[in-house]
Amino acid sequence: MLVTRQPLVLEDVTQDPRFAHDVAETTGFVPQGLMAVPLLHEEDAVGVLEVLDRPEQARFSLEEMELLGLFANQAAISLDLLSRARRAKAVLEDGNADAAALARLAGRLDALEGAKRKAGMELLSALETLFN
Repeated sequence: MLVTRQPLVLEDVTQDPRFAHDVAETTGFVPQGLMAVPLLHEEDAVGVLEVLDRPEQARFSLEEMELLGLFANQAAISLDLLSRARRAKAVLEDGNADAAALARLAGRLDALEGAKRKAGMELLSALETLFN
């Protein structure tokens, strides 16, 4: 499912050879049905969001699949932001003086308002152009 990047609905997991029954047994819960969508961010597949078994006997609906897809999009964005924040924190904690100075400057720029903020953003934009 993660490889194909396509949503998947299994009303009866025992009828599908892709379902790893032995793996499910190790968790202590073997579902009867599942609905799954990939967590995609830009070109990266970062995980899978699943709904196991329905509380009632009804089948999974197209509307539910679309809603799960919306949740998956938000989750993928959140996971990407978390990953970026963790990488930034690791860089700062590694004692990289240049990165720490850059982080301080970014914090000061973020606190600016009005014309000073605009000038700071223009400066950053010019630096970005210089390095690209």
